Amino acid sequence: MQSLNHETRRLYVLFLAGFVIFGVLFTIIGAALPQIIRTFHWSYTLTGVVLAANAIGYFLSTFLCGFLVQRFSPRTVLVSGLLLIALCMLFFMRWHSPWLNLVLNLMIGLGQGTIEVVTNLEVIHMERKGQSRLMNLMHAAFSVGAIVGPAAVGILMSLGVRGTVVFLAAAGPIALMALLFGTARFPRLVQEDEHGQRQGLRLLRSPILLLLTLFLLLYVGAELGVSTWVSEYFVKVLATTTSTGAFSVSLFWMGLFTGRLGVSLLYRGTRQEYLVLGLSLLAAVALGFVLLVSSTAAVAVGVFLAGLGLSALYPLVMAIVGRYFKSGFAVGTVATGGGLGSFTFPFLMAVVSESIGLRGGFWFYLGLTLVLVVLSLAIVAMVKRSPVPRA
Repeated sequence: MQSLNHETRRLYVLFLAGFVIFGVLFTIIGAALPQIIRTFHWSYTLTGVVLAANAIGYFLSTFLCGFLVQRFSPRTVLVSGLLLIALCMLFFMRWHSPWLNLVLNLMIGLGQGTIEVVTNLEVIHMERKGQSRLMNLMHAAFSVGAIVGPAAVGILMSLGVRGTVVFLAAAGPIALMALLFGTARFPRLVQEDEHGQRQGLRLLRSPILLLLTLFLLLYVGAELGVSTWVSEYFVKVLATTTSTGAFSVSLFWMGLFTGRLGVSLLYRGTRQEYLVLGLSLLAAVALGFVLLVSSTAAVAVGVFLAGLGLSALYPLVMAIVGRYFKSGFAVGTVATGGGLGSFTFPFLMAVVSESIGLRGGFWFYLGLTLVLVVLSLAIVAMVKRSPVPRA
């Protein structure tokens, strides 16, 4: 952050705070999931449909934001999304109806997509050429929220309070962030990539962009799926309490936080593709370990290591995108891949778990991480063959 001027540093710090809250939003539903299922008596499939609504909204939003940030100011796009989330959180999970909650979750996802695209695009402009330190630190902040959120749910449930109260309480900080971003300046640090703007949809012909999009599609499916269902795995398979299940989500995100912060502080190079390969291998080994052991303590270790393996994959891939493109459309396209994965795979997990059990669903996620290893090898090969990115 020392390379940033005062005004840009202030904006970056504000984005850090926004990503902490973003992390809370992404994980509190999963932490409260066992209680929601047992309170509302929803099946795994119905629960998966409600969860998928958020991801569908996120998917649509990230795609549209790739265009919106080229027509409207990033501040306008971001503030609109935050206000939408705050409004919907006031009513989310207040009533039994799965269809009302589905619509609210869809709208929350629309708002979350604006946070994703605007933040990543602005950080790409702030980042030193070829590096990924600011991007990794930003996503480490996301992990902080992802740890705090489930922990808060777990504490509430251990005290006999409904975990869904957190949804109502979250509306206030989100509205405050909308106010702060609405009054902040968004200095254009680097002019938008005019070549990328002219190409528009033709960027979809770029092999590296398509490969990175596919990687994030599978990565987000694995990350969000494990985060959402690991609490139920502890309760159903290991027979722990629901509060212990909620804390397992925090443990997973502690692994993600450790990896992202560690890469941000320790890695100063520009060969992010090799880190992507190594972390993908760690994630696959860790999930395999989780499935092969039965001790709660051993599974907890495996969950932490799985989080560590999945930790920096998203920001590292975004940094690679930033090396080749500084286009809102490119960032939106790759984020849309993540959005597609976030609703496709957790829903598939619900269907698989309904059919062959929750352990079968986690074997499915192990398969996803093995595919990530194969794709990371392809990324290494493609980056090696690619021409020097444009300045």
